[in-house]
Amino acid sequence: MPELRRLRYAVAVADDLNFTRAAERLGVSQQVLSEQIRRLEDELGLQVFDRTTRQVRVTSHGRQILDEARAVVGAADALRDRARRLASAQAGVVRLGYSRSTAFDTAPLVSAVTEARPELRVEVREVPSRQLPQAVRDGDVDVALSRWADDTDQLFAHTLRRLRSGVILRAGDALAGRAEVALGDLAGRSLVMHRREDAPARHDATLAACAEAGVEPEIVTSRLPFDPLFTDVAEGRGVQIASESIRGALPAGLTWVPLASGVLEQRVDLLWDPARAHPARDAFLDEARAWAGAQR
Repeated sequence: MPELRRLRYAVAVADDLNFTRAAERLGVSQQVLSEQIRRLEDELGLQVFDRTTRQVRVTSHGRQILDEARAVVGAADALRDRARRLASAQAGVVRLGYSRSTAFDTAPLVSAVTEARPELRVEVREVPSRQLPQAVRDGDVDVALSRWADDTDQLFAHTLRRLRSGVILRAGDALAGRAEVALGDLAGRSLVMHRREDAPARHDATLAACAEAGVEPEIVTSRLPFDPLFTDVAEGRGVQIASESIRGALPAGLTWVPLASGVLEQRVDLLWDPARAHPARDAFLDEARAWAGAQR
């Protein structure tokens, strides 16, 4: 069996068809790379590459060998990644993915879990909302904190919290003093929204709720994706719908008024892959549920 390193080198050369570029990408000298390819060809008893001073080509036999080499290198990389994940789980490391829309929930959750279980180390990573479920499936994160999750195939979803939605208004707005507002009250106003590709489920749910209420607001696309300062509202470009979790983070001059009960209620869900054994993650989930229960 040829050395894995040499197979990896051969795959890199085949990808670039250039020894110099492949050597730079691999972090070795061109001389070392050429020598390792020569030794691989000696081991195999056939020529993998035709090379001249001007070009590099894969031979007909080489194409067949490289198909097998890619499979071997891919399997080795997958095995290494799985071993690293298992080692992290055994060491008490939990990788938590979150989106910007759940940022206000992430810090208190992590603080509560690590206070209850100081042996756990929680590593947080921001992931675009639409990519969170796949990040869990791929094993890039062990658990995700998601809002408006609609792609949960192969995953377990547990609703951690339910959050009331409301409208962010300038403090002097005629609706600012109300106990709650209805979507119908937004008729004739501009509604600031993030791009649909940033959070498609939330975007579609908001427009559907407006349509059901008989409201067709002018949609204004936020100039700053997931702007924590709600600059668009402060500048008078429109109003914005957001969950109650942002109330304490609003700058002076803005206020949050709840929507009528049940309208666009938001869920904060924990997502994980039940097929992956991970004791540290399971301990994290236990404490997360306890924290959420204490918030009710």
